[in-house]
Amino acid sequence: MNNILIKVIIIIICSFNFLSAQNYNDDINSMLRIFNEIRDNENLYSFEIDDRLNSIADTRSKELAINFSHIRPNNTKYDELLYENRIIVFSSDENIAYRFKNAETVASYWMNSNKYKVNILSNKFTHIGVAHYAINGEDFWVVIFAQLRR
Repeated sequence: MNNILIKVIIIIICSFNFLSAQNYNDDINSMLRIFNEIRDNENLYSFEIDDRLNSIADTRSKELAINFSHIRPNNTKYDELLYENRIIVFSSDENIAYRFKNAETVASYWMNSNKYKVNILSNKFTHIGVAHYAINGEDFWVVIFAQLRR
């Protein structure tokens, strides 16, 4: 009986992870499309998605549920995650938001904020990582912008 219960719990957990991953990929693709349309209208080159930056954005989105700030719960800045993961960049920055349910509304919010709009329209960033994390009815969004050193 215990073995059956454990298997059922594992199946349920895996199902939720699959659904989250599906939504996550949709959010990444939507944000990339929106940003690149904006950038195209400004005659800027398109951003590229970087899976390593997506992973960092995912970590940050979960941290925002604990402490909504550019300072991480361990009192370091977001870019400490770049160093920890050996991602070498020329420059980077972070956009954060909460309470937005979809990529369109959060992108609109960022474009109406001088602080965040600068990152979207910057010609110094070439790659982005995107994450959307929802818990207890709250939605947390992160975009990590970077110019990667290859």
